[in-house]
Amino acid sequence: MEKKTLFALVAVVALGAGAYFAMRAPEKGERVGPAPRPVATFKSAEVTHLELTTEKQEKTTLDKKDGAWRVTAPHDWPADQAGVKSLLDGLDKLAFGDIVTENKDKHEELGVVDGKAAHLVAKDGSGKTLADLIIGKAISGFTMVRPAGKDEVWQATGLYGYMLSRDPKTWRDHGIFSFTAADATRVSIESAGDKLVLDKEAAPKDAKDKTPPGADAKWKIASATGEAPKTSEALDTAQVTGLVQAMAALRANDFADSDTPDKVGLDKPRLTVSVTAAGKSYTLLLGEAKGEDVYAKAADQPTLYTLKKYVLDRIDHPPADYRDKTLTKIKEADLAAIDLTVGTEHLTLTHDGDAWKAKGQSLDATKVKPLAGAFENLSGAGFAVGVDAAALGLKKPAGEVALHLKDKTTVSLKIGALTKDGAEYYVEKAGSPVMRVKKYLVERFLKKPSDLGVTKVAKAEKGKKK
Repeated sequence: MEKKTLFALVAVVALGAGAYFAMRAPEKGERVGPAPRPVATFKSAEVTHLELTTEKQEKTTLDKKDGAWRVTAPHDWPADQAGVKSLLDGLDKLAFGDIVTENKDKHEELGVVDGKAAHLVAKDGSGKTLADLIIGKAISGFTMVRPAGKDEVWQATGLYGYMLSRDPKTWRDHGIFSFTAADATRVSIESAGDKLVLDKEAAPKDAKDKTPPGADAKWKIASATGEAPKTSEALDTAQVTGLVQAMAALRANDFADSDTPDKVGLDKPRLTVSVTAAGKSYTLLLGEAKGEDVYAKAADQPTLYTLKKYVLDRIDHPPADYRDKTLTKIKEADLAAIDLTVGTEHLTLTHDGDAWKAKGQSLDATKVKPLAGAFENLSGAGFAVGVDAAALGLKKPAGEVALHLKDKTTVSLKIGALTKDGAEYYVEKAGSPVMRVKKYLVERFLKKPSDLGVTKVAKAEKGKKK
């Protein structure tokens, strides 16, 4: 009996082992070993030369020299290192699936026709070709790839057409400055004879008084001339912080290679901004504006750039704009009444408890609430320095606001004309210089009665006399 049990056990083990190996064994015709590839495996670190062609057949050549990439054709330029790295990362991840077709007639459909598709050639330092691929359409999650000179089209992942769809200029390095904002120790702004020089205040030695992480640095005035603020108390430190942050990672929108400094106002720049960080000075010169673009250059480089105005929003300010630009810091709870005039229409709002009312009229409380809260932190974008008085539009203002506080004081604002670009209003606070205020900030409170849902309340009919 014991022998029968032993034989049965051995048989079960043998059958199990046989089934295991049978399941593991490849079926007839199944591939054994590494999957085939149209190009041999390589590492992106081996690549030192790239030839890239877009679908429009724009060609760019990049070469690695002294550890950094350069555009070497059609011109010699420093390359966009991040863009090249993205492409090389794609080559590291390059993997292949199945052959889609070997029929040349299918090339048009799959986007891999010579002379119409993107083309990538990668070589190593010895000149050996590591990859020579025609890059086609993305279909079902795969990129269609054809080895140059062959008809077979493969499924591929890791490499995508958008990585190559860049004209030569976009492979160029658009970076102007790159430094750590926290390392900035000195700032200088100069324009039209006015100059402001600021030094960062040293961090307190007492750990208890140290500035918390993320808080704005403290700056003090080293020198100031003209319209620049003369005391640190009058300094808009948020403006300084914004300038430093914008300069630290400044990138151009485009290049002005066909221009010269004297043609675009950079031989005599209207504004010079300099930031010293980690012992190195980074100086930007700003010239003329053309539409939404502004001409610029780094003081120590010959390259001329164009930058969008919105990119320069925190940089393109004369020394006068570093004065404190606070217009109001009035909380809704501190307001007793608001007199609002827009054009020829006038409205008086009174604060009754938590509600706003207008005598003899009904209001939409949801529309009045944002208006009342618009004065809690209202600041200008800059001062109207050198602007003709007629252009300010303050003789016939677009609107006027009188804010009556519960402490019996009144703050009055006049809203003048829009600036030439239509992005800001000229606003005058009684007793203060005229400022430029962002349009969207003014439009929070520049409301006609109809904008606030104001309607007249019908009077009750009086009883007849007996």
